[in-house]
Amino acid sequence: MDPIVINSVLAMGGLGLSLGAALSVAAKVFYVYVDPKIGEVADCLPGANCGGCGYAGCSDCAAAMVAGEAAPNACKAGGDSIIQAVAA
Repeated sequence: MDPIVINSVLAMGGLGLSLGAALSVAAKVFYVYVDPKIGEVADCLPGANCGGCGYAGCSDCAAAMVAGEAAPNACKAGGDSIIQAVAA
């Protein structure tokens, strides 16, 4: 084989390996924990992102509900079924 092909393959392989390792380290260093309860509450909300509750969207309202900053009946678009689902 031509030496330029071998050198190119080795260089690209080394570059890929080093960048992959750097991404792996960065993923561990910059990991942000997200409370799984927020996702469960957000799944109960209608997902309209209307802002009627005073928050930017349903995920922000769910985070406030989990943190205790918003009541379970904060969602104005949901109705009684949403309140029951969030309270459970």
